[in-house]
Order: sequence, then C-alpha cells, then structure tokens
Amino acid sequence: MPSWRKAQLGEIGTGRPPEWWQDWARESDYGLRWREIREHFEITGFGVNANEADAGRELVVPHEEESYGGQEELYFLVRGRARFTCDGDEVELGAGELLYIPPEVNREAVALETPTLVFMVGGVPGSYRDFDWDAWKAENPSA
Repeated sequence: MPSWRKAQLGEIGTGRPPEWWQDWARESDYGLRWREIREHFEITGFGVNANEADAGRELVVPHEEESYGGQEELYFLVRGRARFTCDGDEVELGAGELLYIPPEVNREAVALETPTLVFMVGGVPGSYRDFDWDAWKAENPSA
C-alpha cells in the first residue's frame, strides 16, 4: 500500500467538530457538515478542516487562536459566499477567494449562500522551514 492517499471531500465523514467548539458556537447544531481532514489523513504538520453551511448559518465560530496554540489560519472559500468578521471588520469572500488571519485576530464567519464550503488550514507562525537548496546542491553535486 502506498504512503500517499487520495480522498474525495465527500468521503471524509461529516460530523460535529470537537466538543470544545460547542463552547463558542452560537448555533446548537453547528458543524453538522464539518470534515476533519487532518484526522482523516493523520496529518501532523498542520491543521486542516472544512465546513459547509447554508445561507445565514454559522460557518466559522467566533474565536482567536493566540490563546489556543497560536495558529495563523488561511481560509479558502471553495463554493458559495461568506461574510467574515475580523476584529469587527467585515469582509466578504466568494468562491476561489482566500483570507489569511493571524493568531491574535478575533474571527468568525457566516454563510451567505447555500451551500457555502470553506477549507481551513492552520499552523504555528515560524514553524515552516524553507528548503535549503544550496545545502542540497552541495550534498548532491551531480544533480
């Protein structure tokens, strides 16, 4: 069996996000179409999830990341439209648009169309390591 894996987003089981999200969710049924992508692939280098909601429904619960591991997050709107609120400022995203949010910013989002799907990636600032091409070339002179 290969070490790489492929999946359709629809194959990754839906269900409620981790219990602790419920402390922040405004809707009692938040996250019914939450997909834990990191867990599905057993990813250990970054967080990655997706959530789908209908118009008017909570897409991203209100939170900041500084108090919870300090992740910066990148949101990619796969389909639909969403209104994010970032430290009180509203920004709308349409399909194909990206939004970067640093750890200290309070953020939340509401779906504006049915369905709206957001893909979320998070990681701790400064933990990424650039590949050192010069060192690689020195170790692999014939390449």
